[in-house]
Amino acid sequence: MQNTKSGITFGIIAGLLTFLFGGWSVAVFGLYMGIGLGLLLSGRFPRTSMTDVARKAMPTALTAGGILVFLGLIQNYVIQPALGKFVERLDFVLVTNLLAFALTVFFTTLTASFRGLPEKQERIARLILLAFVVLAFPFIDQFTALRWTAQIIFALIFVILGLGLNIVVGYAGLLDLGYAAFFAIGAYTTGILSSPVHSIELNFWLVIWIAAAMAAVWGLLLGAPTLPLRGDYLAIVTLGFGEIVPVLFRNLIDVTIKEPLTCWILPLFRIQTACITLVEHEDLTFGEKGISPIGRPSLPFIGEFESSNPVTWYFLIIGLILLSIFLINRMRESRLGRAWMAIREDELAAAQMGIDPVKTKLAAFAMGATFSGFAGAFYAAYIRGIFPSVFEFSASIIILSCVILGGLGNVNGVIVGGLVLMSADRLFLPALKDFLTALLSNTILPSISNPVVQQAVKDNANPILYRFLLFGLTLVIMMAVRPEGLLPSAQIRQELHAAEELPVDTPDKLKSGKKPNEASI
Repeated sequence: MQNTKSGITFGIIAGLLTFLFGGWSVAVFGLYMGIGLGLLLSGRFPRTSMTDVARKAMPTALTAGGILVFLGLIQNYVIQPALGKFVERLDFVLVTNLLAFALTVFFTTLTASFRGLPEKQERIARLILLAFVVLAFPFIDQFTALRWTAQIIFALIFVILGLGLNIVVGYAGLLDLGYAAFFAIGAYTTGILSSPVHSIELNFWLVIWIAAAMAAVWGLLLGAPTLPLRGDYLAIVTLGFGEIVPVLFRNLIDVTIKEPLTCWILPLFRIQTACITLVEHEDLTFGEKGISPIGRPSLPFIGEFESSNPVTWYFLIIGLILLSIFLINRMRESRLGRAWMAIREDELAAAQMGIDPVKTKLAAFAMGATFSGFAGAFYAAYIRGIFPSVFEFSASIIILSCVILGGLGNVNGVIVGGLVLMSADRLFLPALKDFLTALLSNTILPSISNPVVQQAVKDNANPILYRFLLFGLTLVIMMAVRPEGLLPSAQIRQELHAAEELPVDTPDKLKSGKKPNEASI
């Protein structure tokens, strides 16, 4: 029964999403829904033969595929006319819906059948399937003309940011509410060092490492004064830093830097010498106008990366994510990673066991900021311009929400959380806006005689206006239903559900996490 409910849920969600995009989207959703449903089902079956697992998963796959095709037909023959659009040809409808059904059934049973392999081979099979999905995505997008790649790239930028913040919040347990500041530092470093408006114009492949190093240095500078702070006090200090940095970049429009020895130190000893001016009245950031254009990466046989070809940018950001995952996993399994998690659990106990809290916290801030510098450099080159309004407080909250939604302390959870949250914001909300606009224009608005009311309905039927309302509502529901996130680490899941695993006759004080001799307040 539980598997049937999962199949119905997946089929309905994927089918409703086809209402927003139409065309080939039914087949694409069939592919990705099949993989997601197969991964979900595989954890519910015992480890038997692959054929047996596939046979057990088949009814759920058929249910999900049938619902998807049914809703896909409704989309073409009911929703399309309601939107004022032409109904697709019968041959196209048959091809896309049959393909969607076949992909759903095939990939659901295939992914679920991996459960029949030994544990190590199962992991390898899943990685191969994941690699296929990731590598094929931009080419599938080009073939289907859905044009999702550019928006997914923005989501992947926030994935890197989430991976960096997960070091600070998820591993070390340090609440950082100003993480977007390091994002800004990486982006502005790239703009200053590679933009034609300045005389430096360094190569992007060099600048991206300089940007990461600069963000790490500022991570150390932020971490140093926060060492004695914990909890809410640490959050307030990092929030202040996040507010200062965008204001600083807005005002670096008339910078003069003088060499301190010749201009200040020697004159104190009455030694007269010429003052050396390194920078005089230099406009570094161009205030609210921002820095534009910014240099872009280039490779042999490919040339300079262009906005018209998002495939090259897609594989670049995928490479940065793979590098980030590799480095973060290595750090997590190292002595430093274990020290981070010890600090998170109990700083006093960790210090008594010989862990240096100062070096451990500073390393967390520096390494977390490093990956933000990578993301900032990529972002600046990708949009070929940076503006201070991008790095406001809301950006820090969105990055933190990606980590919380996906699952604290889990790299896979952060990736899922970033993709879900930012895809909804960058891809699905604009599509929903177009859907509602077309639906109202062909159904409700013609029946409204009052032009003022008609315009008011048209202006307010825009879900993008309510993005933070929807965003907050999603988080509230998520925290009430699944506070550990979509894919939490095993340790955090056990901590949040410890009371549920205790015996029924356990005293209430133990279920609430209190010790028997702990006085209630």
